[in-house]
Amino acid sequence: MKTCAVVLAAGLGKRMKSATPKVVHNLMGKPIATYSIEAVKAVAGISKVVLVIGRHSEESLKGIFKADPMVSFAFQTSLLGTADALKSGLGGLNGEQFDYTLVMTADAPLIRGETLQGLIDRHIQGGNAVTVLSFVSKDPSSYGRIIRNPDGTIKSIIENPDATQEQRKINEVNSGIYVFSKDALPLLDKIQINEKKGEFYLTDIVSIASENGLKVEAQKMFDEDEFIGINSRAELLQALNAMKRRINRHWMDEGVTLMDENTTLICPDVSIGRDTIIYPNVIIEGKTVIGEGCVIYPNVRIVDSTIERDVVVKDSTLIENSKIDTGAAVGPFAHLRPGAAIGKKAKVGNFVEIKNSTLGYNTKASHLSYIGDAAVGDNVNIGAGTITCNYDGVNKFKTVIEDNVFIGSDSQLVAPVTIGKGAFVGAGSTITQDVPDNALAISRVRQRAILDWVKAKFTTDKHK
Repeated sequence: MKTCAVVLAAGLGKRMKSATPKVVHNLMGKPIATYSIEAVKAVAGISKVVLVIGRHSEESLKGIFKADPMVSFAFQTSLLGTADALKSGLGGLNGEQFDYTLVMTADAPLIRGETLQGLIDRHIQGGNAVTVLSFVSKDPSSYGRIIRNPDGTIKSIIENPDATQEQRKINEVNSGIYVFSKDALPLLDKIQINEKKGEFYLTDIVSIASENGLKVEAQKMFDEDEFIGINSRAELLQALNAMKRRINRHWMDEGVTLMDENTTLICPDVSIGRDTIIYPNVIIEGKTVIGEGCVIYPNVRIVDSTIERDVVVKDSTLIENSKIDTGAAVGPFAHLRPGAAIGKKAKVGNFVEIKNSTLGYNTKASHLSYIGDAAVGDNVNIGAGTITCNYDGVNKFKTVIEDNVFIGSDSQLVAPVTIGKGAFVGAGSTITQDVPDNALAISRVRQRAILDWVKAKFTTDKHK
């Protein structure tokens, strides 16, 4: 049996008060709409996803999903409500017939794929024409109430303004997620426009189906957070906090220690090994992978990076698009920029910045250095204040520091330059030429001591 999904994303989202379409806003590093699409694609048997877009969201949503072979687009010309949006989406199937159609909005980022799978399974097993995903709400006033028949099937969905006082006591509400059998979809043409709103409500199909003798059921859920819809900045924050709680609890269940789950933000595509300890005020973003037994100290931000096991990341460090090998230590106050690769047991210390460079096994850059566009070998010591001068204002050049090199403090290595194996660079040197293996390179003015200079200067100044 063939199943498709129609995801509604054409709404204006006026309450966001933004030039950015609502479902394109960032949530945990990804556009809101991507969560609904990912949940839908996780359902077994769905072979096609139609994303219904509007004029204001067309360019951005096509930019996000154009490379996804499962996603196609349908355009809702006039924003005439959810029933009209679904009809636009069905038009995007180009005549292809499906036995079942899953319908949901693109602004529900916490919905789980397994929840949608359970809804479809219930629909098929029950032989339903329409199945609604409902949930129990602590404050149902913003939702349509589920009105049931005595046998438990669904009679209708009543919006709050149209509900009686008795109906408003009902706390089972509509999530806006449905499954339709193909024999129910023609009922869309029977939906009448709501005169107050000037829109066609998809919820009306429930009562129409029931009146026509078709079986309508609801799958009731009890995790209200899963059905948070985003229509405002406050709801965006609510969704973020709910997602943060879900993710943090997951990693604690998997053997990760969080010192403060309220101030730890772990994005959904992150992976963390067991026995890793994460201190407060840590943000881990993108597709970061952290191995087992690591310690991440406070005020650290890690983006799209790979950190192997037993790594220590000290306080107030920023790591972007980098790799840190087993047993290394980074920070405090370090910055790994894109392309940094830190070798096993290497150390990157206080106020060290590394960009597009590799540091080998047991190499140390302990403080106050910049290493850019460099290949640094094993067992190298880089003294405080060392700079690889990699940019001449037009081009970037590479510095090569081979194994067992000692770079003295306050040295400038002017690329392109190679420091040979076992070489020493004297403190305060500016190196502009290659240094042979095992050589001492020193470039500084010879020190002089002018005797009694201070006495003579200040005695002369007194007579002026």
